[in-house]
Amino acid sequence: MAQVTGHGGGVWSLKVPIPDNPLGHTLVHLLDTDAGPVLIDTGWDDPTSWDTLSDGLRALGTSVNDIHGVVITHHHPDHHGLSGRVREASGAWIAMHAADTEVVRRTRASRPGVWLGYLTAKLTAAGAPEEHLAPLRAARASGRTRTLP
Repeated sequence: MAQVTGHGGGVWSLKVPIPDNPLGHTLVHLLDTDAGPVLIDTGWDDPTSWDTLSDGLRALGTSVNDIHGVVITHHHPDHHGLSGRVREASGAWIAMHAADTEVVRRTRASRPGVWLGYLTAKLTAAGAPEEHLAPLRAARASGRTRTLP
């Protein structure tokens, strides 16, 4: 069930879950504009997150297909994970800071697996437990490098 909060002035927030994460959720905001609804962030790329986002938008009388634009606050997967899927469904424009855009470009230009290798090395150095690293190692070894476990 989508948790939607109205803030007045055509602004709503939706709690979009981040599965298996102690943060619990990302607050995605919907702005009602003259050109159509605009999302601020989209949430984590996960079927449950997508369903919650879709349900929340329906509860507000709109749908993913109606989204006019998306503003990404920063380049973290819990904030922009569903932005591509929103654009596919709606044709929405996506905006983010130039520095975040460069991160996306650099990541896409890297050889497959480079990002997972980098992420695994950083998490190892930070002392992450092996049970958190194993899915990343397995994804890299299997060639599943477009989405993170």
